[in-house]
Amino acid sequence: MEITKTGCCKAKVHTPKKVEAANGSMSFLSTILLILIPKCPLCMTAYMSAMVLFFDVEYSTLVPVLLHTKPIMGIIIITMIILNRKDKRTWISLGIATTALAFLISKTYYNVAVLPDWLLYTAFIFAIWYNGNFRYFYRFIRFGRQKEAVS
Repeated sequence: MEITKTGCCKAKVHTPKKVEAANGSMSFLSTILLILIPKCPLCMTAYMSAMVLFFDVEYSTLVPVLLHTKPIMGIIIITMIILNRKDKRTWISLGIATTALAFLISKTYYNVAVLPDWLLYTAFIFAIWYNGNFRYFYRFIRFGRQKEAVS
């Protein structure tokens, strides 16, 4: 406790409040969310395009209009990855997204379904995540929290 003088003749006893860091499951959950959630608008646009791919609506009646939507979303994802270029991560994620787009185009236009749809969409999402913030997640999982040495 610390005694502080005030402007009048009374003295106040002042106890400093301790600020504790979050611990436990909430700290882990907030850390995971900070790592996983995209932080830039380009990544957010690419994630939203990838989420639209997951909505498999039966569009047989609207084929002339909606036939090209999924390949267009794949092209938007590749464009956002290029605009958000980092280092060699961009080339790896472009390779993943381009391969997924090739399989998506072969399924859409040539009816050659080599891979299931969910795997193609997951490949797009992983390519975005790898370019954006996969490295931070990998470091967190591999090294965890580094405790500082107390001397």
